[in-house]
Amino acid sequence: MSNLIGQSLGRYHILEQLGEGGMATVYKAYDTRLERDVAIKIIRRNAFPPDQLERILKRFEREAKALAKLSHPNIVGVIDYGEHEGAPYLVLEYLPGGTLKKRMDQPMPWQEAVRLLIPIADALDYAHEQKVIHRDVKPANILLTKKGLPMLSDFGIAKILEMEDGQTLTGTGMGVGTPEYMSPEQGLGKEVDGRADIYSLGIIFFELITGRKPYTADTPMAVILKHTTDPLPRPSRFIPNLPESVERVLLKALAKDPKDRYLDAGTFATALEKLTSGNQSRATASEQPVRAMDDSSETMDTFATNLQTVPETNTRQKAPARRMPASVLVKPALANNRKIAFGLGALGLIVVCLVVFLRIGSLLVSMGGLAVTEVSVVTEVPFITEAPTVTETPRMKGNDGMTLLYVPAGEFTMGSNTGLDDVKPVHKVKLDAFWIDQTEVTNQLFSSFVSATGYQTDAEKAGSSYGLEWVETNGADWQHPTGPGSNVSSRDQHPVIHVSWNDAATYCSWAGRRLPTEAEWEKAARGTDGRMYPWGNESPNNGLLNYNNNVGDTTEVGKYPDGKSIYGAYDMSGNVWEWVNDWYSETYYQSSPSSNPSGPNSGEYRVLRGGSWYYTDNVRSAVRGENLPTDTGFDLGFRCARSQP
Repeated sequence: MSNLIGQSLGRYHILEQLGEGGMATVYKAYDTRLERDVAIKIIRRNAFPPDQLERILKRFEREAKALAKLSHPNIVGVIDYGEHEGAPYLVLEYLPGGTLKKRMDQPMPWQEAVRLLIPIADALDYAHEQKVIHRDVKPANILLTKKGLPMLSDFGIAKILEMEDGQTLTGTGMGVGTPEYMSPEQGLGKEVDGRADIYSLGIIFFELITGRKPYTADTPMAVILKHTTDPLPRPSRFIPNLPESVERVLLKALAKDPKDRYLDAGTFATALEKLTSGNQSRATASEQPVRAMDDSSETMDTFATNLQTVPETNTRQKAPARRMPASVLVKPALANNRKIAFGLGALGLIVVCLVVFLRIGSLLVSMGGLAVTEVSVVTEVPFITEAPTVTETPRMKGNDGMTLLYVPAGEFTMGSNTGLDDVKPVHKVKLDAFWIDQTEVTNQLFSSFVSATGYQTDAEKAGSSYGLEWVETNGADWQHPTGPGSNVSSRDQHPVIHVSWNDAATYCSWAGRRLPTEAEWEKAARGTDGRMYPWGNESPNNGLLNYNNNVGDTTEVGKYPDGKSIYGAYDMSGNVWEWVNDWYSETYYQSSPSSNPSGPNSGEYRVLRGGSWYYTDNVRSAVRGENLPTDTGFDLGFRCARSQP
């Protein structure tokens, strides 16, 4: 189709081209009858197979009439429709404010994003009630008025470009839409409903506040595969102070399974409104990474005024890792799966999805056999003003030279009654005696292990790991913490990083030990007096731990003696996240055994504890993080434990 500037389509005189995409060209035109500017979207004839053109023109007319009936203050109205040289077009309201896409040059505060998206969610709710599904919600289809009010455009265009038999007019056999914003079910060519639009709007929400799309790849098919199989990167990984309540809303909107999303766009809009209608407690300070989970509801100053209940909040954040579980699934992607995905065609996508679904099925079956055990709930934890004294902790040397600390048998208080649900309820746990490493495993110790065994880490096998801001860095591994050209020659006593759960478990086995259970780790950190942090209940500061990016890197282990636990364990808050043995389950505490709990029998993610040097949050001892066993990153490390012989 030739350039139409200067020509007339009936009463519409074409003034200028506003935009152009793969399916259509948009022009600004002047309506000579009503004497106003309009926008005309002309769908290209070459987008249609020749033998389908007549049928498509009829369908276009039918859909255009339906769209013209939509009347909502935040929907760009369809004024007219027609045909030009065999190419159908829609005449729309002209909005001079441009598109939201052009305004997304940097992240915006979540409050601003919420206010922007509530009207769009309302518009979608209205359209869905009229039996109209958008199918291509994206920033380029959200237009702005002169005053900056959002208006949703291009309703039904994707449906117009699909055939009744489910095939697409592009001949690809893949649902029409924009892969970066497409729901998993739409990408797989399944029937969609309004929840697909909710997912797309959730992707926009994610991009608005983080400044990045959650899933990107080299090909459209690879992007669709990621929506289908990769777990969502935790927004709080990129926004350390993001309220847990905001992240919860976003995660629900972006659930892989439509049944797990909001029931309808109106419910989603209500959830967004609630975020700005009251006080949004920020995860009180402590939790964020690794699928991370942490405290987050009151500031430490506020907490100090409520000594009676010792509230702990949780703010989770998923720790990055080159991989996150597939839809169930895999975040910033497993390097190996990602490389395979880029070469997949439609058949490959089907195969991968089948594997994922079968895997999920077996997981459900295996978890179905878990026994439900009654747990005692503690409603109040006494506030400790002074650290209780203990006699000198017994110590011994491990096979690798690590100092081990003795933790006696007995009962302690585990969990938190505030924060994320995965740390609730507070409950009493009895543990047998055990030994735990005094520090995180260092580069020097890990180097001895590698020299003795020839072991190659998951990051080395993949050729990459996650660096700062969870950007995948080629060549990053434990020996090259920031990528090629870096080394650990001057970091012997720093904790080893870029190690997966698999790497950590292998090292501990070689050293004659094992990873601690989650309960063992928490007791070693908190002791038996219910304290919030290893050192007590004093708010974190730079003299107690390495956190909040205060030194810009990991530090040598044991550098913060004032922050050690009651048993003498160093760096159990901050420095690096530490892998523990347990599989992760958000609801595990609700039915966990009261004696020597060791986590679910199976799962997708493994638990991490303790927070890291890079974040302000997640350093409370009750916070739970999680990542895939193969995940690696710039602040993931570990320490070992062993049972009392």
